[in-house]
Amino acid sequence: MSTPARRPVRALTMLALLALSSAALADTDCARQDRSAWMPESQFREQMKRQGVQITKFRITPGDCYEIYGFDRDGRKLEIYYDPVDARPVEEVASSHPTSPRHP
Repeated sequence: MSTPARRPVRALTMLALLALSSAALADTDCARQDRSAWMPESQFREQMKRQGVQITKFRITPGDCYEIYGFDRDGRKLEIYYDPVDARPVEEVASSHPTSPRHP
């Protein structure tokens, strides 16, 4: 059972943990326009392919970004958020040294 002196400390600890978990779950916000203005996924994928990007995973985030996981033309691992209207990179989450075998 907690003593009255420990209750404020416990409450502050819980609030701090809640704030940290909310920040960790925050997503990047991208599109401010209606989805009808977005570049079609197929066109986006084709544009990435022309840039030498191999997409291994594609998703639309809760913040209305196109998010890709994959590899650039040099084999570096990527995780990047793009604005779905103009395919402008918004945030690069991860990039690493070559790890993927190049596919012909």
